[in-house]
Amino acid sequence: MAATIQIHEMSGADAGTDKTSGTVRFKMADNATVDANNPMVIPGAGSDYSYTKKLRAYMEAPPNTQVGNLRWYSDGSKGWSAEILMSYKNIGTTFGSQYDTAMSGGTDFFSKTSGSPIDGDGTDAGPFVPADDNTYIGDIIEFQMTITSASTQGTLANESCTLAYDEI
Repeated sequence: MAATIQIHEMSGADAGTDKTSGTVRFKMADNATVDANNPMVIPGAGSDYSYTKKLRAYMEAPPNTQVGNLRWYSDGSKGWSAEILMSYKNIGTTFGSQYDTAMSGGTDFFSKTSGSPIDGDGTDAGPFVPADDNTYIGDIIEFQMTITSASTQGTLANESCTLAYDEI
C-alpha cells in the first residue's frame, strides 16, 4: 500500500495543521488561520517581515516498506515583484518559537527547484518505516516573507511548495 504523507504547518512542537492541499498564509499574526486578518503592510522605509511558518512532513498512512529522501522545492519562478522575498532554512527537529523579525541564515526559496531541492531529512534522516505511522518525519523547514518599502500594494499570486519523497 502506498504511503500517505501530509504537509503540516506547525504551530507548536507537536501540533500541526494539515495543509497538504491547502494554503499557508504569511501575515502579521502567529497562527495557521487562512483569513484576511493581520495582513502584511508595506513599510514606509526598509523591510517588514511576516511571522515565520514551519512546515514538516507527517506520515498519515505508512508505506509497505519505507519512505526516504524527503525534499522540498518551488517551481523556480516567483510570480511576485523583486521587492517581495521568500526565505527558508532547514531547522532540523528543534522547533523554536515563531518570530516576525528578520530570519537569520535564510536562503531564497525560489532558488530551490526539483533539480536542486531543499534536503528535507538531513537531521531526522530516513528511511521512515511502517512503525513511524502517525508521526512527524524529516526536518522542519522554516519560511518567512519579506516586503520592502518599494513593494506594490495588492494581493499576491499563489505559489506552490512541493514535498517529494522516494518510496519502496
